[in-house]
Amino acid sequence: MINATEKAIKDLGDKVDSKDKEKAEKLCSELKKEMETDDTEAINKKKDELNEVAMSLATKVYEEAAKKNSDQESTDTKEDKDDNIKDAEYEEK
Repeated sequence: MINATEKAIKDLGDKVDSKDKEKAEKLCSELKKEMETDDTEAINKKKDELNEVAMSLATKVYEEAAKKNSDQESTDTKEDKDDNIKDAEYEEK
């Protein structure tokens, strides 16, 4: 969980809000500290918190990507519109 979150933060780079990034990094650090103890309840609690933040980051990134794709598609369809379309003529042999 920790490694996956850290890798995701690194891969996403500036696509992630700095507040969200700092929160995720803080939770990773806290979870690492909790793992040094034998308190499974505290470990599970931090793991769940980190999971929520990681999922939130992923959701925001996917929403942004989907929005960019839909904007691009609408631009493409406007540019591709051609009003001078003629039917093709052909002969069967």
